[in-house]
Amino acid sequence: LKKIRLMKGYTQTKVAKAINVTFQQVQKYENGKNAISICSLIMFCEYTKTDIDWFFRPLRKMNKTISIRRKI
Repeated sequence: LKKIRLMKGYTQTKVAKAINVTFQQVQKYENGKNAISICSLIMFCEYTKTDIDWFFRPLRKMNKTISIRRKI
């Protein structure tokens, strides 16, 4: 997230407003303290005009699968 945000020249505050979270939450996403939800990731990609596949390409290159945790 941080790499794309900086490449686009956006502040954490601008990104936070675009995806309806606080700038502190954006900091936590960027520092790996919190995981970003798929909804927020989609909103981030739409805001930054980034293909969501950008985030998953490295996993595919390593033949890794993506698991989804569900709350029961």
